Amino acid sequence: MSKIVTMYNNKGGVSKTTTLFNLGVFLSQNGHRVLFADCDPQCNLTELFFASDPDADDPDKELPGTSIYQALLPRFRGETGAIAPSTVELVQSKLYPGTSLFRGDIEFSLAETYLGTSWNQAVTDNIHEKNTYVALYNLLHGLGQLGGFDYILCDVGPSTGAITRTVVLACDGLFLPLVPDRFCNQAVRLLGRVIREWTNRHELIAKTLGPFDIPSFPGNPILLGAIVQNFKVHSASKAKQSYVKWQEKISTDIHSYLLSKDGISAASGLDPKNPYIATIRDVGPLAPTAQMFGRAMFDVQQEHTKEASTTGQMYYGSVWNPWVDRMNDYKLEIGKIASVMP
Repeated sequence: MSKIVTMYNNKGGVSKTTTLFNLGVFLSQNGHRVLFADCDPQCNLTELFFASDPDADDPDKELPGTSIYQALLPRFRGETGAIAPSTVELVQSKLYPGTSLFRGDIEFSLAETYLGTSWNQAVTDNIHEKNTYVALYNLLHGLGQLGGFDYILCDVGPSTGAITRTVVLACDGLFLPLVPDRFCNQAVRLLGRVIREWTNRHELIAKTLGPFDIPSFPGNPILLGAIVQNFKVHSASKAKQSYVKWQEKISTDIHSYLLSKDGISAASGLDPKNPYIATIRDVGPLAPTAQMFGRAMFDVQQEHTKEASTTGQMYYGSVWNPWVDRMNDYKLEIGKIASVMP
């Protein structure tokens, strides 16, 4: 059975989408079949996925494949009890053929109302809302089984709204990407209680599904690990002390709040007092360059540096070598994340 995983933080700007994309490419290059599910109405993962395909860069041409909103709309409207995975057309990457996309849709923001209503009313005898409540989980697992995917990686926004709740509860586990600063620390102190409220609500709803012969789902994602990123380093490649202090404080609060009895559980093998599984330094011009070509950051080619050069000339020698070092460092950290996948 496919494992469903997300990167989630209720604080934005922590490289959720970028890290998720790079993780998926890394997994695919190491023998796994990966499905990206873009569940964020901003559709950044979809943009990144298609950036390597010049044929998909025409704003007047509809993107290939079925969008997540198109797929779920018949359920939202009550036209069908469940969505058949066979009705969903996924898109295989031309650059990374081990990855496919269940593409995003800006209109998926309208699902906030549908899913919010199901969240509130699925605990009642309203069978329509019960079927809506389980629809995304069932569809993702159905797509995983039909396509033989090892992993389904879901991109979500930083909100705590109905879409995010539905996606997070459908997952087996989540990674916590963050930057070492006050704002992420504030988010971490709240996040455990937020997710616990979701899982408690799910338990109430799940108890009402059986009499209607609607199978429930676990709805209890675990923390797979925290990923600290975008920090500056000294020339000796050590994080600057101001970042280290926030990193240490956030680590303490992950243990005290997120992984408390009122929070969520940690994956087996994760040290609650030292939850960082990867530390990704500021990647500099690698990120925007990789985005131009829809590539993983560890897969930028030397010819692509023309886009980073003020002269339009490709980087060589002592200018190119630091790029290679930084890509290798980044790939090493992505590998650490991949090593703890469920």
